[in-house]
Amino acid sequence: MSGALKHFFDQVYYPCLDETRGRPFGYYVHGGSDVTGAVRGIESITTGLGWRRAADAVTVTAEPGKSDTEACWELGATLAAGLMG
Repeated sequence: MSGALKHFFDQVYYPCLDETRGRPFGYYVHGGSDVTGAVRGIESITTGLGWRRAADAVTVTAEPGKSDTEACWELGATLAAGLMG
């Protein structure tokens, strides 16, 4: 998990614990050869927060390709549509 994302979770965890329970989220993770640790960390923290995964995560190892870009677009569109309705 990136340092910036870790910092974000460190700062919002307790202040948001009760206020954001049930909120939808999604995420994209990119790593050189393995994203297992980042995915495990994000899933663990968001489970503790009680957030609801609104779409499958997009995980990419090595160089992102066109299908990865399209998957990220779909992820964003799904989250935006869910927030509107």
